[in-house]
Amino acid sequence: MIISALILLGFITSTYGTIIGAGGGFLFVPVLLMFYDISPAVASATGLAVVFLNAAAGLPILLKQQRVFLWAGAILALGAFPGTFIGAGLVKYSSDTVFYSLFAILLIGLGIFLSLKKPSRTEKAAATNEQQEKQVGPTINLWNLLGIGGLLGIVSSFFGIGGGWLLVPILIYGFRFSIKTATATSIFSLALYSLVGLLPSIADGLVQWPIVIWSGIGVLVGAQAGAILSKKMKGVSINRLLSGLVIVMGISMIFQIP
Repeated sequence: MIISALILLGFITSTYGTIIGAGGGFLFVPVLLMFYDISPAVASATGLAVVFLNAAAGLPILLKQQRVFLWAGAILALGAFPGTFIGAGLVKYSSDTVFYSLFAILLIGLGIFLSLKKPSRTEKAAATNEQQEKQVGPTINLWNLLGIGGLLGIVSSFFGIGGGWLLVPILIYGFRFSIKTATATSIFSLALYSLVGLLPSIADGLVQWPIVIWSGIGVLVGAQAGAILSKKMKGVSINRLLSGLVIVMGISMIFQIP
């Protein structure tokens, strides 16, 4: 893949990923698998490096906008830390067929759920009352956050796409976050645990740094654009973007199954 294509890919995935709070791995890893002759382990490691760069680049604007629920994001990341090592280990010993099949099932299932789920009165109220949410926060169980974080850590490192695509709907429907707070908090948490999950892959030499460097140029710009656009977009629009993305990527993975 030529350098200009990598830069464009980084920009598109980063912009989209920051808007929906999922990082750019959703689009990035499938593209690597389709156009590069690399193993799932290498693709997931390289994708996770891009996810971290995406989250870290977009985070300052989200913090400035005061949309991040800091302590909830920190607890999620704390729970995710051990899970990231488990996921990094599992992907090295999983067959390509298992990897692609699980990837497709997860994406399509989540996409269908999001497309069918209708906003409840509580969710609509939260979306119009974000200022109060920042002050008092949704009702949150600490142990639930830690458990969810552990699951996210495994999924993030195994697939290399981060866990924001799963965390955002959990925060919205499970903890009654507004969509905009959920996406921003997801990016914050993702920046923390994706870095930790990346360390074993770096030690094993799995990360393709030329891909990360060239696509990173686009990522840095796209993360800023995504953070600004997400502030202006309606929550319903963000939710539709998320559901549409995961279904398309899930279907694409079916055709990649060996």
